[in-house]
Amino acid sequence: MEFFGFLTLGTFIGWLSHTFSGAHGIKMVPSILTGAIAALIGGAIVLFFDLRGSGFYAAITSTGALFTINAFRKKKPIFTDEENREQNH
Repeated sequence: MEFFGFLTLGTFIGWLSHTFSGAHGIKMVPSILTGAIAALIGGAIVLFFDLRGSGFYAAITSTGALFTINAFRKKKPIFTDEENREQNH
């Protein structure tokens, strides 16, 4: 049952990530898939070590993975100012 919870949580966080990052982030489907896979991995690691709060850690893992991918991608990174970037080149 936790498997479906992790998938749902990761899918929602992937969709939310795409909604917030817009054109600067990765596209919708890769964002949702990355969120779901990261949530499954994070939740599985917590369940393997028999810790509490597996949903919380699944959400943190999913958010961290999506933030890292969106922030440090080479094509249109999030933390750049397009106007200053064009003036400098």
